[in-house]
Amino acid sequence: MIMTSGLAIVTGASSGIGAELARQLSARGQPVLAIGRRAHRLEELSARAGAAGHAPIHPLELDVATEGAALRVRDRARELGGAAWLVNNAGTTRLGPFLGGDPAALAMLVRLNCESVVALCAAIVPDLVARGGGRVLNVASLAAFQPTPGHAVYGATKAFVLSLSESLAVELEGTGVTVTALCPGPVTTEIFDVGAPGVPRRKLPFELTAEGCAAYAIAAAERGNVVAVPTALSKATAQLSRVLPRAALRRLSARIGLSVLGYGARARGVRG
Repeated sequence: MIMTSGLAIVTGASSGIGAELARQLSARGQPVLAIGRRAHRLEELSARAGAAGHAPIHPLELDVATEGAALRVRDRARELGGAAWLVNNAGTTRLGPFLGGDPAALAMLVRLNCESVVALCAAIVPDLVARGGGRVLNVASLAAFQPTPGHAVYGATKAFVLSLSESLAVELEGTGVTVTALCPGPVTTEIFDVGAPGVPRRKLPFELTAEGCAAYAIAAAERGNVVAVPTALSKATAQLSRVLPRAALRRLSARIGLSVLGYGARARGVRG
């Protein structure tokens, strides 16, 4: 049964998986602190929850990659009664070859995808331990299991999130706090469309909806799964990375990844 006695912090809640996670947790009775950079999206999310009679969604306009953001989140969560969930969903992607990429944009990708996750875990997890239990849900990616030529830094950041999550899960055993790394394959969100307007991306028949991905993630976190990979095909892909020679895996990943993304060597990026 979902924990309803505390707040769910959800970053990147203004769209996509984050918005769905906030909506579904609220619909099931969990008050939510919804964090994002687009205040109007957060306000709409809050208003819809109120109109439906769901648990309140409290908007917080904030860039979690900025200095001191994690402490602001912690302090606001305490004002609202304390956190029971931490969902690190905010993230960015960058498509195209590393050579010729924008150094500032690549550094920001690492700050948001890696550093903000570390800072938020460091700020919030002690409160979860002090209350005797809670859930940490870190959104990684299927890209975490193999190198990702064509979006190399993105894949590396998600491998970082997966490794961090697995290590924390072991360290927190016995505290009542569970850590789950969500590793979905392709999900239908606006992250690529906004980042590459006018450049078509090939939608896959096995692509998850944000709604379905969020529902899977919540259920996996409630079960205490450490690594959660939705869909049988994605699970098989993750397992394949354990048995293929690394050289073959690199080439296969490059061929499939660039074909799926449909962007060739064009470098595009967007924050979510």
